[in-house]
Amino acid sequence: MWNKTLLIFIRYFLILMMIIGIIINGTTLTPAMIIFIFVFITNNQIRFFSLDRMWLKIISFMIEILFIAIAYKWIGGYLIIYLILSAMDSNLVLKKPVKHIFNIAIILQAILLSSNESLEFKFINMAVLIVIIATLYLIQDESDRKIEAQKLYDKLRISEEKLMSANKELEIYASSIEELTLLRERNRLSREIHDSVGHSLSTMVVQLGAIERIIENNPKGAKEVTKELRKFTQNSLKEVRTAVREIKPKKFEDYQGILIIEELIKNFKKLTGVDVRLSFTKQKWPLSSDQSFVIYRIVQEFLANSVRHGKATLIQIFMAFNDCELAVTLKDNGTGSDCVLEGVGLKGMRERVTEIGGVFSYTTKLGEGFLVKIELDKVEKLKIYSQEGTYGQD
Repeated sequence: MWNKTLLIFIRYFLILMMIIGIIINGTTLTPAMIIFIFVFITNNQIRFFSLDRMWLKIISFMIEILFIAIAYKWIGGYLIIYLILSAMDSNLVLKKPVKHIFNIAIILQAILLSSNESLEFKFINMAVLIVIIATLYLIQDESDRKIEAQKLYDKLRISEEKLMSANKELEIYASSIEELTLLRERNRLSREIHDSVGHSLSTMVVQLGAIERIIENNPKGAKEVTKELRKFTQNSLKEVRTAVREIKPKKFEDYQGILIIEELIKNFKKLTGVDVRLSFTKQKWPLSSDQSFVIYRIVQEFLANSVRHGKATLIQIFMAFNDCELAVTLKDNGTGSDCVLEGVGLKGMRERVTEIGGVFSYTTKLGEGFLVKIELDKVEKLKIYSQEGTYGQD
């Protein structure tokens, strides 16, 4: 964008130079000349400050080109001052392609008006005029680029705001879907409990009432009813356990350790605002209760230490499962240290991993964060080793 204050200053400066040039030229100014100069300046100022329509600006500019020829031949002064003022207005007020036409017209006017002047005069005037017009083109091009960049930035900002708004709407939608899913699951659970447990308990109440009525007069009959009630209760218990197993899928049981760690990280992110990223390989196998507990405690300790001591803003946790073992890598972008003294936290981590037959290691460097690595054998592998040890003892 053009600096309007600077442009106004330059315009008035050129007008002042034009008047000084006329005075220096030694021309005796008549009232008609003074009126003509006043009309010339008025036309120039009205075009720049007041005229909005392009066709009016073009007419004003054509009048000025005629006025320049009259002023230079009649009143005198410096031709280059007239032409610079005209060229500046041509590049600021007019638009393409009209601007190009008037710039050519200004150059042709310079050639015609200086036809009777010396070669040196022609060369200086033409060189200065062409350089100024070229400079104005460069400035205008740079201004257009900035305007285009600003428009692009505004579009990107609007797109970003729309994207953020859409993301919030998706989060609200996901939250509502989650709540709806929970409500449906609760309804399903209530039906399951009503159909299985409720029916069983109702039957038991009826049977117990029957036992209560006949136990004094017919103990043998009460005993038979009691036996039947015990069998019914056992069958009902089996049905309840089956229903619970259906409600809690096997996959949840197998990967409950990972799910608990995910829940820990989710709550930690909510409380601290730290970016924690958990990822793992496509291949996974169930963790034992000891492994789940140890990994949970180590992740918990690492998260706390990364924020408390390392001032970390990003924590990455990767669980790599393969056929034989699990490698858990925990890395933060904290301050790190070149000299680490193992405190209660690090010692506790090492002891927990060692107790279940794993390997614990860590590396850190000042400015490069802290990295902890845990290696644990697969559960089946541990069982094989245990059996081999038993056979060896036999």
